Parts: sequence; structure tokens; C-alpha cells
Amino acid sequence: MYKLCRHIMPNGTRCNSPALLGTPYCYFHTRLHRFAAEKSQGGEEPIKIPVLEDRTAIQMALAQVLNRLASSKLDTKRAGLFLYGLQIASQNVERREDIVPITAVRYLNHTSEGEELAPEECRCYDPEECAVCDKRETCDTFRPFDDDEEN
Repeated sequence: MYKLCRHIMPNGTRCNSPALLGTPYCYFHTRLHRFAAEKSQGGEEPIKIPVLEDRTAIQMALAQVLNRLASSKLDTKRAGLFLYGLQIASQNVERREDIVPITAVRYLNHTSEGEELAPEECRCYDPEECAVCDKRETCDTFRPFDDDEEN
């Protein structure tokens, strides 16, 4: 069983990626929230553009450029060059055809810092694990197996 990421998207839906062990977020959103926390502390660090190998990296870089531009920490000419490079990168990466379904958040939890989190939720790695899982009685996704259906 694994916990789901508790990040809430701007459209009110939750991320359905597995959360990293010991954190409420998946890999991407852990990095995103760490980046946001570092920005709020100030500092004039240079933009740390990740390797632009996938759409996630491009989104992270785009967010950094736009935030720096909005806070007047990046001049428009340099921002334009960054954005042009990101446009080229986005044309070169593979686009996923399938859309992973996401579910809407029904209620919110808050951290001690006031950050919004989706409710905690777990999923089994393998549906066969559900039969022996100690949380199956309270699990929304548990489906008991019927031995008659297998014959």
C-alpha cells in the first residue's frame, strides 16, 4: 500500500501520484513546495534550470522564469530568451496522449504553516495485496474477491 500525493491543483483536483515516503507529496510536488519555500525566504540565487528532458522539468523552469519576471528579479530581454528556449524544449519533448484521471478534492486539511493539503489517501501496489491489508475495512478502493468468479 502507498499513500497518494496530497497536492491540490489550481483547478481543485488532487494529484494522484504516489507520495514519497515520509512526505505528503510526490516527487514533483515535493520539489515544487521546496522551491516555493526557498523563494519565500528571499535571496538572489540564480535560476536553477533543471535538465529540460520532460514536460515536468519545463513546467518547473517556466514557473521559475515567470516568478522572477513578476518579481522584477529578471529583465524582460533575458526572460524572453529563457521563454524562447523553453518553447523550443516543449516542442522537442514527447507529449503524452493519455490523460490520467484525477479526482476532485472534497475537503481540505492544513499544515501547521497553513498550507492546504488534500485528505490523506492510500492505494495498494497490487490489488491482490488488498485481501491481506490491515486497512481494507476503511479503504474506499477495497474490492473483496469472490472465489466463485474465478472458477
